[in-house]
Amino acid sequence: MQCFLSNPNWIQVVLTGVTLIVLCVYVYDTRRIAQASVAQAENSQKPFLVLLPKPAEFERHGGGWALENQGFGPAMNIRHSDIGGGGQFRENVRALAKTDFIILEGFNIDVMRNHVFTAEYESLGGRRYRTVVQWRDGIMRTTLRAL
Repeated sequence: MQCFLSNPNWIQVVLTGVTLIVLCVYVYDTRRIAQASVAQAENSQKPFLVLLPKPAEFERHGGGWALENQGFGPAMNIRHSDIGGGGQFRENVRALAKTDFIILEGFNIDVMRNHVFTAEYESLGGRRYRTVVQWRDGIMRTTLRAL
């Protein structure tokens, strides 16, 4: 009786199987690297809108509460909740570059302490985000969520 290992066809089958396993591991690792690269690119362009008080600046603006982009990329297609505490959203707010802001005329902090302020916007890559500002126990809390 002949040993199956002495057959050159069997050795070729084993080597082909090992090569296939190595290629599958390589494909898996390459896919993980590609996903990490996409996430890194998105994080480097992620906007982050915050609600904050701005002091008046001579010949620039009169101060007040503002929506400011403190993220790394521009915020586009912005819409935010009604600054008077109503349930509607205001749309077509201009895009905000990094460190840019827009003063929310008529924003009443006393009214908004009883409501939730929400801003929804997109990054340059088209990913949507939501900033939610709530006042709990007299403390302003801001959260960012990807949609």
